[in-house]
Amino acid sequence: MPTPASISQPIKKYRAIASVIWAFTVLFSFLWNQADTVREKNAIALETARGFLTHIVAVRAWNAEHGGVFVFTDEKNPLNPYLPEDQQGIVTNDGRLLTRINPAYMTRQIADIADQQSKVRFHLTSLNPIRPENKALPWEEPWLKDFEKGIKEQSVFVSSPEGEIFRYMAPLRVTGACLSCHDSYSSGEIRGGISISMPLHFHRSPWPLLLTHVAAVIMGLLVIHFFASRLEARSQQLLVTNQRLLQEIEEHKQSEQELVKIKEELELRVASRTVELRRTNTLLDAKIKEQQQVEKALVEINDEFIQIFNSAPDGMHIIDRNFTVIRANRAFMALVGHSSSEAITGRKCFEVFTGRLCHTPACPLTRILAGAERVEVEARKTRVDGSSFPCIVTATPFRTSSGKLIGIIEVSRDITSWKDAEKDLSQAAQKLLSRNQELQDFSHVISHDLQEPLMLIQAFSQRLQSNFITTLTEKGRVYLERIISSADRMQMLINGLLSYSRIEKDFQPVTQVHLNSIIQEVLDDLAIKIEESDAIILIDDLGVIMADPLHMRQLFQNIIGNSLKYRHPDRAPEIRVERIQVPEEYDAKAYLSISIKDNGIGFKPEYQEKIFAVFQRLHTQQTIKGTGIGLSICKKIVERHHGTISAAGVYGQGAEFIITLPLSQVV
Repeated sequence: MPTPASISQPIKKYRAIASVIWAFTVLFSFLWNQADTVREKNAIALETARGFLTHIVAVRAWNAEHGGVFVFTDEKNPLNPYLPEDQQGIVTNDGRLLTRINPAYMTRQIADIADQQSKVRFHLTSLNPIRPENKALPWEEPWLKDFEKGIKEQSVFVSSPEGEIFRYMAPLRVTGACLSCHDSYSSGEIRGGISISMPLHFHRSPWPLLLTHVAAVIMGLLVIHFFASRLEARSQQLLVTNQRLLQEIEEHKQSEQELVKIKEELELRVASRTVELRRTNTLLDAKIKEQQQVEKALVEINDEFIQIFNSAPDGMHIIDRNFTVIRANRAFMALVGHSSSEAITGRKCFEVFTGRLCHTPACPLTRILAGAERVEVEARKTRVDGSSFPCIVTATPFRTSSGKLIGIIEVSRDITSWKDAEKDLSQAAQKLLSRNQELQDFSHVISHDLQEPLMLIQAFSQRLQSNFITTLTEKGRVYLERIISSADRMQMLINGLLSYSRIEKDFQPVTQVHLNSIIQEVLDDLAIKIEESDAIILIDDLGVIMADPLHMRQLFQNIIGNSLKYRHPDRAPEIRVERIQVPEEYDAKAYLSISIKDNGIGFKPEYQEKIFAVFQRLHTQQTIKGTGIGLSICKKIVERHHGTISAAGVYGQGAEFIITLPLSQVV
């Protein structure tokens, strides 16, 4: 059996080891609690600073979304000198002056109040501040540079005469609400930061913890010494102690069983929570897919817009309020001689190509900013390479969905070909005037020089017929009749040519013409021919137009006269004059169409265009007398009134003439 000495030696050794272990354990606990206190202090300070920052950002966002807050002016709130003069202040009905407080201005005032009340200091700062008071403090500058590298926040504890101060700083990013006032910023861009300096009153005395651990060390050592002494003195109680240990083991097993039950309950809760999370994930997946579809649709819409924008034949570019080109299509790039939009975007519009309206009040952008809704001007633009071209510039406002004016959409159309065509038309007009003058000279020759010998031929022929008819032979009388007939036909041709050439010259000012009255006058002039041929003439209500009444009379007299002249030998003439539907290519509200249809001898379809040519006749002089000028005069009268005339015929059955005239004239 072991002696008391052999039992006492290892117990002393283990007592010393246990005392050292216990002392180190308590020391570790003390150090751990101290570190935990420091972590708690940092966590409280950091969360407090984040709370202040969240409040500041929320207030700024509210202010930005409402476009600023108007307050009465005083010493602390003078007119904001950083706003445009027309936006610095407004006057109430009672004469008091209000000024607009923007988000930055509000932040500074809140910082002053917080500093006075609780010594908490906010500072809105930037490396490139607009206001001098926003200049970064020395300790703020390195943190601002760190934010540009992607660091999200910075904090530190510093000591000062006022006590321990916690400094915190986070970057200030541009949001959608900021763009309403700062349209040059980009969403998500870092414009600076907000720093928070606050005194830290978190102080926990180390003495209670130290005394507690010292007491624990003493108590532990006393316990170790006590148990060691007891172990030495009461080795007999080892069995009792073992039994107690066995009992504790049993209790431990029971505790383990209880822990197993608790574990199973936790697993059930975890399983239930997992099902809920799966449902939530399913809903999130559905929302993500929906968002992806929306984004895809937006991308497709944007692609369609870009395709339409680039496929426009005219040069189009968008200019902001500062004369900077935001976007340009391919036609505009080709117009100014650039191959890519990068060479144009971001430049001033007057740097891309200039004109006489640049830097003047007549500039389209200046006029749109002044309130015009649409500006269209003709100008000559000069490219960067010095070449120039004429163009028509049309400008309209370019606004956001909320109606805010961003700039203008300017459409430039190169009209070089128009100018060339205008020049060609001018030359053609001069040639036409020259030809008309020649035609008038020709008419003068016909009316004077040709009629004199013709009158002599007719006069001497009539004298021969009157005085010497009995002395002429049969062949001589035939010759004389042919001379008289040819002279009469020549007189008809000359009169017809004079009528044809005088249509332009004799055009009278247009007046209201009652077409039915004009046709009735024509029928009165043709009354003898109508009576001789037993003709039936049916006339519809044709209405009133603006025209030359003499020309209208000549038009209907020629056509109705032709229907009587070219009647069928086996039946009485029947002529219908009626109003018909206007052809599809004309405006039914601005034009009138008339059909003149007869049952005469008609003509073959291949002649429906030729019959309007001068001297074009479809019958011999022996069959039906005429000059072949009547329908040419009709066509010229209709064209002089900006209308059209066409003919259709069936040989042996009749003909139809369709006349389309405008209801009013621009002469």
